[in-house]
Amino acid sequence: MHKFIRAYDDQPTIPANDDRKRIISTISELTPRLDPETLRVCASILASSIEPNRKVVAEEHGAGHIAGALSFLNGNDIAIARWTSDELADKLIPYFGKNAHYRGGRLVLQGVQSGDKVTIVDDVLDRGETLGTLIDLIEARGATIDEIYVLAEKTYGGKSFGRANLSDRNIKSLLTVEVGGRRSRVETANCRFTKYCDNPEIDVSKNLLHSSYEGKDLIEITSPEGKEVQFMVVPLSEHYPFTQADLLRETAFKIGQYIPRAQIDKIVSEFDRCSHILGAVSLYTNMSIAGAKWFPGPESQGTAFSMEYYQGNLYPYGIQRGDTVYIIEDTVSSGGTLIGLINLLRNNDVYIEGAVTAVVKKEYRGIHRIQEETGINVHKILDVSIAGDKTQVTYDRYSA
Repeated sequence: MHKFIRAYDDQPTIPANDDRKRIISTISELTPRLDPETLRVCASILASSIEPNRKVVAEEHGAGHIAGALSFLNGNDIAIARWTSDELADKLIPYFGKNAHYRGGRLVLQGVQSGDKVTIVDDVLDRGETLGTLIDLIEARGATIDEIYVLAEKTYGGKSFGRANLSDRNIKSLLTVEVGGRRSRVETANCRFTKYCDNPEIDVSKNLLHSSYEGKDLIEITSPEGKEVQFMVVPLSEHYPFTQADLLRETAFKIGQYIPRAQIDKIVSEFDRCSHILGAVSLYTNMSIAGAKWFPGPESQGTAFSMEYYQGNLYPYGIQRGDTVYIIEDTVSSGGTLIGLINLLRNNDVYIEGAVTAVVKKEYRGIHRIQEETGINVHKILDVSIAGDKTQVTYDRYSA
């Protein structure tokens, strides 16, 4: 319990937009690193109140890694809301329904169906805009919200703007944190800690990773360079119809076999489509994590990247000079995202021990491009062909 409280107590606060403050928390900002025991305690506190049969919904950039840790330990299936470019969001409407304007793009709710009864997990409640938008999308989808959990509810001079703006909602905040000064101060702790979660037994005999990429839908989109590319609608990355806990556990196991635990300080991923996997792998391997996101955090200096449906900057979260890291990824398409992440790490004087991805799109030769441009060899578990009307697994490391 102490490690969880400490993650938000007496931490530096930095200015954000509109007179807001960010808490430089190891859980939310991954700075200087999020160690696996703190993540485990955080997930265990949530598991003390959330039943394993309840689907958990989180916003990816804020709480995707927390949802992944909870799913891995407690067995909850998960759905994710994520920032998405306008073109891709429009193409995904037949699968996920309406979306909402968000940070210059759209917030797309992936993995929630009509009739679902879900629990929301968020990391920080400030003004409540993201949480309010997420609530609206869930209810527009025809699902019911059972409970809403927030790790840290910010107060400014004792006032919670988020709670005031969402006064019609029963929000359960584990911590109330005053951020009016230069450092945060936990005012109240409302944590139930009755269930410490050890790693589960993992059954890989069903090979869910393979079946979850076989015969799935493809959507044609235009890349920032003007090329027509195929986007896969699959359970692990796109949460369609949702991400099973057993699939996430199996993926964490298979990725974890590649990680040389004695040789590295942290495992690292780019958060878009991989944060939930990063949380699960952290607990499976007992390794600390850091990451990169599309929006500035503690550090405002980013590194440019371009991938199949977006181009922008990657910003470091918990990436420290002198670290030795191992990169994990869900999917390599053209290789642009990993090249951007590798450049970001090297710009921060980080040594990269290696990399592994769950899936490679066979026709795009992304791992060959990564090798040629960076010298990093990316291990793979699956090759998936996107040449036909549906996906087809053409190579499986675990059945070859």
